[in-house]
Formats: sequence, structure tokens, C-alpha cells
Amino acid sequence: MKILASVLFIFCNVGIVLSQELTFSEPIKLGSNVNSEAEELSPLLSADGKTLYFSRAFYERNTGGKFAGTDIWVSKKDDQGKWLPAVNVGNTWNNKLSNSVIGINQDHTIVYLLNAYSNRSGISFSKFYSGAWGTPEFIPVPGINRDDFVGFYANPKFDVIMISMKGKDSYGEEDLYVSLKDSFGNWTEPKNLGATINTKGFEISPFLTEDKKRLFFSSNGHGGFGDADIFYCDRLFDSWETWSVPKNLGDKVNSKSFDGYFSMCDSVGFFSSSRANDYSNIFMATRQKIEKPTKIETLRQYLSMKEIIDLIGFAPLLTFEEGSSTLTDSQRQILKKISIVFINKNEFKFFLVALKSNGKVDLEIYQSRLLSILDYLKSIGIEGSRVSLGLEEGFNSEKESVRIAIYR
Repeated sequence: MKILASVLFIFCNVGIVLSQELTFSEPIKLGSNVNSEAEELSPLLSADGKTLYFSRAFYERNTGGKFAGTDIWVSKKDDQGKWLPAVNVGNTWNNKLSNSVIGINQDHTIVYLLNAYSNRSGISFSKFYSGAWGTPEFIPVPGINRDDFVGFYANPKFDVIMISMKGKDSYGEEDLYVSLKDSFGNWTEPKNLGATINTKGFEISPFLTEDKKRLFFSSNGHGGFGDADIFYCDRLFDSWETWSVPKNLGDKVNSKSFDGYFSMCDSVGFFSSSRANDYSNIFMATRQKIEKPTKIETLRQYLSMKEIIDLIGFAPLLTFEEGSSTLTDSQRQILKKISIVFINKNEFKFFLVALKSNGKVDLEIYQSRLLSILDYLKSIGIEGSRVSLGLEEGFNSEKESVRIAIYR
């Protein structure tokens, strides 16, 4: 039996898996060659690990002075691996507005820039040639709200742009969106990543891993240790709207103050935090490898079938006709009963598992079923952050079903 999910689902039996939790070393604040008495944000390292770009705010030597926008600064590593004194990249990229590097291609010959250098909807890029960086060129991205805070991350292949902004369909403050490059080389209208990630608070500073499977971001809407914490989640079913429940990076990376703008290069993470000052500075932490097997029951405490039946009066299984993903009235009644019992018991969470029969129906049907249930649970008061999704293959049954596991 093959299980495809962000975590393994074992309903009755206990199994052994390798822990997938991310663990980092104690963060180290970068020295005075990078950090200053002003604010440092948005660190992004080139693929060779030798060039660190970041933005600096509230600094007298910025273009336009202390209270203008942010300027891009850069620090390079010497042969001993030490960061050299950061320098302002100058007026080729910087002006009095907000300037930041939002992406770097693999060989560091193209840099993508936050500023569109106009009020147009989009970003810019700069090419390195003849020993210098060229004047930024505009890239149109439709649907960008530049009237409020906006942030971006462009992946090295430049076929995905992650966006933080307050859109017409946002759940609260800034939400995370995605824009994809189509077959004609144009960028699509930003699509909201959904309620599993986005909350009534803000979600900002997205960073996508090179394989496009894991997303890091900062939020004040998922709970945590303080002002805003850094979270991560995984993309499911190759969908940009179906994500695992966000996980907090833990109390080493996160603090009681603001923590955000996380990015990774190999096993090293960089982020901004105000834990040491009123202004944010750049910190570095190394991912720790965990090889020790962990019992599943130590990760999640699932309710037994008997416990669930005692609480809600029936087994939490929704059956579907082949090819159908539309909820019936009886299925809605089942979900309403589950909601009535658990809506105020926030310590309980739900894992929706589509049971896929061998050789039947494509993945889009199963994904659609899961999203239909998720959307309905949200509509009757269950927060999306309490629900995760999964797919179990090899299930032998005449009926296709979605099983609802409940855990603490």
C-alpha cells in the first residue's frame, strides 16, 4: 500500500517513520559587516553561497535618506568564508522607493527585483554583462495590488512567483498568492493559496524551495511564540491550492519578537528578527539532520474508532459515487455533526484522507473531494488551519471514500 501525504496516516495500527520535522541550530546573528544599527530585511543568498543580498531600512546612507524606502545592500564572502563589509548597490537598482532582491537565477547572471520602477503591475530584472549589472527591465504581472504592502519571491527558473499582498479575495490582511508563467511566457493573475495557509492575520515573506514543494513564510495568524513567526508547509498533489497544515519552525528560529523573511541555500537558513533590537537584523541557522526513527503516536494522538463513535455517534467516512466530488445533503449533515462536537475544541484537528481504489479515477477527482470537504468545514466554522489532507492508494472497496481522522 502506498500513502501519499504530508504525514503518514495510520488509523488503527502504529508504524515507524523518520521524522520530517525541520530542526535548526541555535541562530547566530551576523556581525557588524552585515548588520547595522538600522533594520536589515529580506536576506537572499546566491546559489554559490558567496553573495548575500538584503534590504536596509531607516538608514541615513540609503538613497533618499533615513525615512525613504529600503535600499539593496550586498555582502560577499572572502576566501576564509567571512562576510566582507556590506555596500550599497547604488542607484542602478536603488531609488527612494522600496527596493529588494526577490530572486536570483542559478548562475547569478540575473537578479529579480521588487521594484517595478513605476506604478505598473509587475516586477523587474537586471542582467549581469560586461562586468556590471544592467538597468532594471520591467516584467508585467497582472493583478498586483501596489496600493498596500506587497512582497515577492521569484524562483531560480523564473516560472513561479510567490506574492504577498492584500487582494480582493484575501481572508484578512496580506495573503499569499502564486502567479505562474504560461506557455506563451506571460504571467497569470495571482491565485490565492487558500485557507490552510492564509488567515485573518498577515502572511508575508514567502520563500519556495528549488523543487517547488516546500513553502516558508511568516505569519501572525497561526499562533506561535510572539509578534510573527516563521512557518513552513508542503505542496500536495502538485496543486498550488492544496497544502499541508503549516508547521512552526520552533522556538530556536522563532522568538517573542518579529521573525520573518526566511530563505535557504543548501542546509543554511537566513532570516530577519527583531529579538536583539527594536529593528530587525539578519540571523543564520543551520538545518540539523534527524535520523532517529519516531513512533507515529508520539507525533499525533489519533482518536480510536470507538472514541470517535462515542463522541459523534457514527464512523467518519464519506462515500462517493465514481467520478463524483459533489457533497450530498447526507454528507453535509455528517460534517455538521462533526462540527457541532468539535468546533470549540481547538485542541482537536482533522486529517482528511481520500481512499483511492486501484486503477480508478485520476488524482484531480480525489483532490476535488478533499477540497469540497475542506471548503464546507470552513463554511460551518472549522478553521482551515485545523485540517490537513492526504491520499491513500491501494484501497480495496467498491465505493470510493474519504475518511476523517481526528487527533490531538
